[in-house]
Amino acid sequence: MSEINIDDLLGKAKNKFLLSNAAAGRARQIVEGSLPYVNHFDPNNPVITALREIAADKIRIKVMTGPSQKAQPLLASEEEAAPSAMDRLARDKKAKKEKKEKKK
Repeated sequence: MSEINIDDLLGKAKNKFLLSNAAAGRARQIVEGSLPYVNHFDPNNPVITALREIAADKIRIKVMTGPSQKAQPLLASEEEAAPSAMDRLARDKKAKKEKKEKKK
């Protein structure tokens, strides 16, 4: 997914305000160290990564009504088809390190 279509993203939220708040909240989580839920992410731009997660239906946008309800963090779907890119990078780095140690 190289391009994100704004019309598709607006279909995920009721309006632009909710979409921008959800993307900003998720981008903040990514900056604080949360791993991305999509394999194709931009490490230099967490907002684009957040928008890609919303477009891929990994993030659900909920509207909380009433003052009695507490705000809930943005959640991703529990099922993951493939390991994340960060997991793959970590495994590759570990494998290269082991390979280098075996050569010595």
